[in-house]
Amino acid sequence: MPSHKQSKKDKETQIQDFPLDEKLQALSNKDMYDLVQTLLNKNPDVRKSILEWFMDKSKDMKNISKKLVSQALNEERLWEYWCDAKSIISQFNEYGGGPEDEEEECCSYLDHIEELAEKGDISTEVKCEFLDELFEEYNVGNSGLEDKMMELCFILCKTKEEWQYFVKKLGEVPTKWRNERIMVIQKEYLQDDDAYLKLRKDELHYGMDYWDLAEFYIGKSDHKKAVEVAEEGLLKGDGRLTELLIFLSDHYAKSRDTANLERIVQFAIKKKSDEKEMLDRLFEYYKAQSEYEHAKKALLLAFEYVKGPGYIPEVRSHVHYNKMKKFLTKADWREIEPKIVNKVREKDMEDYMRICLDKNMKKEVVDILLGPQKKRPDSGFFSDREYDFDEFAIRLKEEFPEDIIKYYWQKAYGNIQNGNRNTYFIAARYLDRVKHIYIDILNEESKWEQRFSDLKTEFKKRPAFLEELKDYERKEHFDFDDQ
Repeated sequence: MPSHKQSKKDKETQIQDFPLDEKLQALSNKDMYDLVQTLLNKNPDVRKSILEWFMDKSKDMKNISKKLVSQALNEERLWEYWCDAKSIISQFNEYGGGPEDEEEECCSYLDHIEELAEKGDISTEVKCEFLDELFEEYNVGNSGLEDKMMELCFILCKTKEEWQYFVKKLGEVPTKWRNERIMVIQKEYLQDDDAYLKLRKDELHYGMDYWDLAEFYIGKSDHKKAVEVAEEGLLKGDGRLTELLIFLSDHYAKSRDTANLERIVQFAIKKKSDEKEMLDRLFEYYKAQSEYEHAKKALLLAFEYVKGPGYIPEVRSHVHYNKMKKFLTKADWREIEPKIVNKVREKDMEDYMRICLDKNMKKEVVDILLGPQKKRPDSGFFSDREYDFDEFAIRLKEEFPEDIIKYYWQKAYGNIQNGNRNTYFIAARYLDRVKHIYIDILNEESKWEQRFSDLKTEFKKRPAFLEELKDYERKEHFDFDDQ
């Protein structure tokens, strides 16, 4: 009995003995067509290979349109990518999501379809068929990939007919969110004002709904109607009102309608919505009118609404303090400043320290750094955390090196005790800063080495911490970006 290797060799010999090229060249046109059709029926991937062949030959074949071949090839690739993406999306829909690597793979397939869509070489007929396929999965709504699919739809559609079909697919399962997408399409892509207005006026619940309608009228240069809608939105709209308040305050300020501007500001205060923003605008209005007393009143009232730690600097105490200092008369500032500084100290210790540095009260800042750790007040995103005073240590390390060493050492030590890998990492960074001050500022390398050695001895039973330190011991430079 022949071996497997011998049998394989015999088959290869038989194949080589069959003159394939010669037989293909001898085929009639009808037989060649039948052969290609047979291959297409047995293996759909052959179609793409044939289209790629025609694409390569299109320059030399007069009866072949390169544009049509390109479109057909892109459509073939679209369905190939969708077949791969759909298998993942279907599985995700069944189980409510899936592994991250499979999600990334699926998004890659959808990205490829986006690239094809951006080129524009896909027929409207195929796009509509594709939307049918996509919405079968999208309507299940359990894959976690709905945003990606919706993003693809907005890239895919180009013509009026395509946008209209997209609207049809969205409308098959009516929801508020889908209606919002439909209105975007009607307003921005189809310019169908009547359809937009009909749906928009039936969907006026939130402040942002009214703002969307007001923006529509602004775009149509119907400012009067935009103001009417914005005013109605303040009275009836739920949730966010910021855009309506800003629009109306700008409108009344430009028209010098002081009474209505004051009314809008008082409305914001009553609603507890964007109070500081509106009072700042009122201040700028009176300032432009050279009405000092009214401007001062708005400025002082705005201070009551400054934001606390965790917010951007522009809405916090330090910026508003400097704004008052610059505008108020010297006599008014002498009277007001002590009260303001005390309020800032209660409200926002970080901004208080910034004011102290502005006033050259550096020792006060050092005393705060070395004092008990302070919690942020109950405002802002970081309300449950301690203040971060590192920026002040960085600014004062040259002038108060010994004090800043104490600060960094306390921070390091606090992260070692009852610590873990994460806190050990933080501790090591603070110790690196201590090392920097000892060596580069005080020129006391030996003192650093002794103190560092004592610390390692104290925590010799914490191998994870000592391992974390090795990276910093080996470094020949400091992380000055963090200093």
